[in-house]
Amino acid sequence: MFPRFFIVPVSRSFPFQVPEPTKTNALLAISGGRDSVALLHLLFTAGHRQIILCHLNHGLRGRESGQDAAFVRRLAKQYGLPCEVEKTDVAALANQERISIETAGRNARYAFLRRMAIKHQASQLFLAHHADDQAETILAHLCRGAGMGGLRGMLEQSSTQPVIVRPLLQVQRAAIDAYIREHGLVYREDSSNGSLSYQRNRLRLEILPLLNAVCQRDVAPLIARLGRLAGRDDEYLWQQVMDFLQKEKPFADDGSLSLSSKLTALHPAVLSRLLSFWLVEKLAIPGIDSEIIESVLGMLRPGGVAKINLSGGRHLRRKAKRMWVQEREH
Repeated sequence: MFPRFFIVPVSRSFPFQVPEPTKTNALLAISGGRDSVALLHLLFTAGHRQIILCHLNHGLRGRESGQDAAFVRRLAKQYGLPCEVEKTDVAALANQERISIETAGRNARYAFLRRMAIKHQASQLFLAHHADDQAETILAHLCRGAGMGGLRGMLEQSSTQPVIVRPLLQVQRAAIDAYIREHGLVYREDSSNGSLSYQRNRLRLEILPLLNAVCQRDVAPLIARLGRLAGRDDEYLWQQVMDFLQKEKPFADDGSLSLSSKLTALHPAVLSRLLSFWLVEKLAIPGIDSEIIESVLGMLRPGGVAKINLSGGRHLRRKAKRMWVQEREH
């Protein structure tokens, strides 16, 4: 169940909307930067007392990274809250898995937070993403060819356990800066935020300012609004999928998909999500993206191919009124 929200009058600048305090443990992912420091102050002021501060040292900035961790420990002591700090070699993980530093860091953070949620039996995980982060996320997804699901960006509240809550997602960075000044909050500045080596930094430092100049307005809230509208429409389409699955039950015990006339007559916006649900959620096939789903839709059209390749040497096959995944032969 999602936490209830209410308005906390802790700022003269504007009201913040935060979840009501609960009697269960909650985690706060804290870097020591302005956003997470502001969120900590906001939650504590709103009455949250069962918060565990969680900080992962990525080991990317040498002594500076260690100073961030020490700052978070001091912050936890100041607020009288428990603190969990771990260190991992993100650069080594990126090299080992052949992924970007950004992806390796994100994977390491969420793995750390999942462990802490289990350890502390936490029901909520607070993240300090704000509206400008949302705009950057949506732009990044757009440039990777995302569909409506990607354009919705990050969710304010997830359906996972623990529930991921982003109370600042509708709040712009300038407003957080005003809140920091108003309350005299001390925070750490990450020197890597100015580096153009990272995609997110280039979106924030180069692309968004250029869009602002071209459009002669602040585009971040407009992009964030696109995310909210896309999320609303995406949620409705997924509900159509769930309603269809409950009525028709097209999944066979052997994992295949029954291609009934009702299924193939579905609107492509609904059918594509149904196919994604089957391949990703039911069969746990990795590497399924929008391009593959479009290829699967093509298989169902008149004259469509009967076989396409999937990751891991697998094949998706269609014959008569049935579709199935053929596993790799050993």
